[in-house]
Amino acid sequence: MNKFRSIIIMACLLVPAIHTCAEVAKWIIKPMASAIARMDKSHFKVWNDDKCGVFNSQGKQVVPFMADSITDFVDDVAVVLRDQEGRNRLLNVLHTDGSVFPVYEEVYVDENPFVGSGRLLVTDRKGKDLFLNLEGKKMKEKVLRDELPPASPELELEFVVNGPIPFEADDEYGYYYGKDIFLPAQFTEAQPFSNGYAIAADHTGRYGLLRLLDDDVRVIKAGREAPEDYVHENIKFKVHVPEEFDNDVITVVCTDARGQRVEEKSFERGTEREVPFSLTAGKYKVNVLLGNLQIYTTSVTATPPAKPRPKEKAQPKPATIANTATTRTSVSSNAVSASSVQIAIGAKTLKANAKDCASFAITITNNGDETLTTPVSVSGKGVTCATKQVTVKPHSSRSVTATFTGIKGKESRTVTVTASGKTVSRTIALTPFFTEF
Repeated sequence: MNKFRSIIIMACLLVPAIHTCAEVAKWIIKPMASAIARMDKSHFKVWNDDKCGVFNSQGKQVVPFMADSITDFVDDVAVVLRDQEGRNRLLNVLHTDGSVFPVYEEVYVDENPFVGSGRLLVTDRKGKDLFLNLEGKKMKEKVLRDELPPASPELELEFVVNGPIPFEADDEYGYYYGKDIFLPAQFTEAQPFSNGYAIAADHTGRYGLLRLLDDDVRVIKAGREAPEDYVHENIKFKVHVPEEFDNDVITVVCTDARGQRVEEKSFERGTEREVPFSLTAGKYKVNVLLGNLQIYTTSVTATPPAKPRPKEKAQPKPATIANTATTRTSVSSNAVSASSVQIAIGAKTLKANAKDCASFAITITNNGDETLTTPVSVSGKGVTCATKQVTVKPHSSRSVTATFTGIKGKESRTVTVTASGKTVSRTIALTPFFTEF
C-alpha cells in the first residue's frame, strides 16, 4: 500500500507575509502524542506510542487509539487497520465528514482496497475476495478481478503555508509573522501553520496541535495601588484574552534581569482579567501563559514610589549641666518603631509541589535610621518558617521563606506575620499539585 507523503508549499517565501486577524494560538490537542500527521484540512492522525487514532480540527477524537495504521483519505474515505498475525484487519471505515462505520466482518486488507464505485476490496480469513460498501457492510456482488479497474492510489496532499512560520532561538522554536514574534520560542519542533493549524512539540518532546484564533492577547499596565512600602511598586495588569479562554486559568510571569520569577494566576472567567503584582525596582520580561503555552510576551519597568522626605525635626534643647553630673540616655540599636517597619507577603495564589507543599517569600523592610533586630512570628494552618529572627539594616529589606504543608485540595489559608510589633495577614488561594491548569 502506498505510504502517505505530504508536501508543504512555502507560499510565504513567494509572496509577502499576510498578517491575518488571528493573533494568538491555543492547543486544540494538548502535547501528549508521540507523533501527529495531517490527513486533510480537518483530520489528523495521532499516535500515543503504540496505537494510532484520529482527531478532528475541533480537538475531538473520532477514532480511539486502537489502530496500528490508518490510510489517508481516498475519494473521501480512509480505513482503520490493526495488525493481526501479520495481516491488516479492517476495523473501521472513516469518512471526511467525520462519520465512522465499524466493520463487524472479520476481513483483511492485503492490498490497496480503494477500487471505486462505492466498494472496498478485502479478503476474509481464508483469503477469499469480498466487497464491502463504504459503510463497512458486506456486499453480495461477486469479485471478478479481471474486471476491476486500477485501484485509486493515496494522493500526495499539498498543504499551503498561509500563517505564522517557525523561527529558531537558543535551540528552541517559536513562530513569527514577518518580523513580529507570534509565539515566543518554546517548542522542540514546530511545523508551519496551514489553514489555521500547526503541529508542534513542547519541551517534553510530545506533540500537540495548535489552532489560530481570531483575537489577540493584550497586556496593559493599568496603574498602581497604594504602596505598602517604598521598595515595591504595586502594579495591576489588565489582560485581554480571546473568548475561547473564558474558562481557562491564565498565568502572568514577571522575570527580572537576574532570572528571578514572580508569577500570579487569574482564576477569573471572562476575556478581561486583572492580575496584581508587587515588584521591586527594575525591568521585567512579562509572559502570559495558558497552561504551559506562552501566548504573549512584553516588558515592563517597575518604579517604586519615592519615599516621602521626613519632616525636619526640632533641634533639642541643650542639656542642663548641674555641678559636675552628666545625664546620659542609653538608646538600644533595636529601637525601631513599628511605623518604620513594612511586611509584605509575596503571594496571593500558590500551587503545591509533588510533596503537597508550596513556599512563598515574606519581605521585611526597615525604613528606620537604626539597624533592626526583631523576632519573626509566622502563623496559620499548616505553615512553617525556619527563620525566627532577622536583622535588617537601615533603609533595607530582608526576605525569609515560609511554606504551606499538607495541600490536598483547592482551599484558601490565611497566614499572619508579626515582626517588630507590626502584624500583617493575607489569605492565599492554594491549588494541589495534581490539578491541571
